[in-house]
Amino acid sequence: DNERIALGSEDALREIDGLTLPMIIALAKAEIKTVEDLAGSVSDDLVGYVEKKGSETTRYKGVFDAKELSRADADAMIMAARVKAGWIDAPVHDDAEEA
Repeated sequence: DNERIALGSEDALREIDGLTLPMIIALAKAEIKTVEDLAGSVSDDLVGYVEKKGSETTRYKGVFDAKELSRADADAMIMAARVKAGWIDAPVHDDAEEA
């Protein structure tokens, strides 16, 4: 935790489901240090992406390339950060709709 603090990462990131301390440190090293920083991210920032131009394919790394993080998990973390930052309301689940 001392490394996280030294990198300037805010405590509130620890409250985002799925984020571990090593992940928070990796985010801080990528200049994603606040809930708002994470909320402003897209899944490509976290897991990387592939770009094709003609016959060439280029792979761009994300913050968590070395870790096993699905795009769905990255999206969930970003959405949780957006809710925590107050950018959006938490989704309401209607049990009747799921039945």
